[in-house]
Amino acid sequence: MNHKLYHLLMFFILVYGMTLPVFPDSLNFTSKHGSLSKKEEVMKKPGLGNPIVHEIAENVYAIVDLYMPVKGIGVNAGIIFTDSSIVFIDAGMSIASAEFIWRFASKKKKEFENVYLIITHGHTDHFFGMRIFKENEADIIGHHILEKELKDEKGQYFRFIMEKFEWDLQEAKKFLGDVEVSVPNKLIYKDTILKIDGEKVHILYTPGHYPDELSVYHPSSGTLFAGDTIYEGINPNTRFGGPEEWRTWISQLERLKELDVKTIVTGHGKLCTVAEIDRNIRFLKERIKASGYERSVEKPFSQKDHSEIKDK
Repeated sequence: MNHKLYHLLMFFILVYGMTLPVFPDSLNFTSKHGSLSKKEEVMKKPGLGNPIVHEIAENVYAIVDLYMPVKGIGVNAGIIFTDSSIVFIDAGMSIASAEFIWRFASKKKKEFENVYLIITHGHTDHFFGMRIFKENEADIIGHHILEKELKDEKGQYFRFIMEKFEWDLQEAKKFLGDVEVSVPNKLIYKDTILKIDGEKVHILYTPGHYPDELSVYHPSSGTLFAGDTIYEGINPNTRFGGPEEWRTWISQLERLKELDVKTIVTGHGKLCTVAEIDRNIRFLKERIKASGYERSVEKPFSQKDHSEIKDK
């Protein structure tokens, strides 16, 4: 490492502490998908974005600013390591993004027994990379509504993105890669606690942005992986619902505020704190008011009469 790079890294440590972006020149990744330095991968691969790895706490990481075909917006993912397992939160929108996530994790933990991938909701920027994790024998966890949405998927999501961005097949595969969508094999019906090697990972049902929305809370580190339940720096995307859904969304945000959270990893944007929840709530209340809908916000959905998690 040259002196200029060393001093730059020391500056980041002093300013950002544990959230130091991980980009050492010498770090290489090995997995079923080959070996490639992170620097080379970022520079050469279309569909990767500008990923930065943040160490939030010991064994807890966020990867932010992965590829999205919308200028100025990236997508985020998370990783939790336990003694014998790896838990991934979201898979990115492209195969290149998923490979980046997988290679980072498999470099950090060379030996592991179990792999889990939690899909926060059924939007392509969060699940298109799932093939990489399935090939590495991950249990794919999603809400039971997501299973219904993906059950008869025959490439229509891929075609929808092609049409939306006016890509031909060659362009789509250049940026997205060889996407293969599959249904989750572990289904969530209500708030669920995964107990892995003495660690607790809370999978919370937080509808509002989308009916199958999940958030993931890791209490021992105080980390909330919020998917699109919380937006950082931009206004929440409300186009998938109306006032009723926004009221539900607010109720879920209110209960997330009750958690002991130190760091929030949103689906898009920078790492943030619970103050961002209040900003999201204010925006949603303004949308409801502007719509003329005046009913008060009710309590979150009842989640009784369901088992915690089911095999497909």
